[in-house]
Amino acid sequence: MRLRQLELTRYGKFTDYSIDLGAARPGAPDLHIVYGLNEAGKSTALSAYLDLLFGIEERSRYNFLHPYPSMQVGGLLEFDGRDHRLLRVKQRTNSLLDGRGQAVNEAVLSVPLAGLTRDAYRTMFSLDDQTLEEGGNAIIASKGDLGELLFSASAGLADLGTILAGVKDDADRIYKRLGRSTHIAELKKQLVQLKAERDSIDTQASAHAGLVAASNQAQSAYDQAMAERASLKARHDELVRILRAFPLAAEHARLCQTLAAFGALPTPPPEWTTRLPGLMTKTTALHTQISGTQTDLDRLDRQIAANVIDERVLALADRI
Repeated sequence: MRLRQLELTRYGKFTDYSIDLGAARPGAPDLHIVYGLNEAGKSTALSAYLDLLFGIEERSRYNFLHPYPSMQVGGLLEFDGRDHRLLRVKQRTNSLLDGRGQAVNEAVLSVPLAGLTRDAYRTMFSLDDQTLEEGGNAIIASKGDLGELLFSASAGLADLGTILAGVKDDADRIYKRLGRSTHIAELKKQLVQLKAERDSIDTQASAHAGLVAASNQAQSAYDQAMAERASLKARHDELVRILRAFPLAAEHARLCQTLAAFGALPTPPPEWTTRLPGLMTKTTALHTQISGTQTDLDRLDRQIAANVIDERVLALADRI
């Protein structure tokens, strides 16, 4: 990936400022040196380039002229064989935009950056006066290998020798030839103890076969006992039914004798059970009608008894 143009639109002390590195010329060197006096903006330009790639930092110190909501950097990047004009604004989501101001997926930069984070990119490709000075001091003060020190100066890892020594100590604690207190040795002791415990609880093949036979025999006996239990339960239920029916035997005999006295009666028709509710309804209606008629008869009898015969009018009946 190559930076063709860096646009400091609203960033730090810059407003609508652009740094144009020009197009690459085949066969010619493509190295650019940015120089200037102190406070000219060299570190600001470097930070703007990192913010373009990875997003403007949450607590950026370059908002002293332009507030956070208006901060913006842009640039023209060359990768995948073509030019990409991108913009970066200060917001939590969708901060990467294209030249038309439309949101762009961050994945567009993941391939040319090869998965590097901001810190890794700064360490590998953003050397400045401070990191070079710290690396030189590490070379002067250290007694280690010169190549290791040169690498630590270029990568910004001045304490690489200390880290490697710590890693070696960790490795020795894990495994060391003829060592008895290493982690591997302790694990071997635990393995021996576990093997002894396994042997103590292990079962021989012959004993296992005997246990299997005993288990099968016990299972067979269990199945037989369950079958007998089912048979006894069925017999028990039958006896319970008989005991419940025994008190009703005398009543059954009495009813049979009572029914025997009606042996000469005609047998009701088959549809008797279906007609019986209707007959009972009619019987009730007839009883009600008889009761009403009897009431009327009693009333009429009382009226007749209350009549007085006038003999004088009766003697004139023929003339009337």
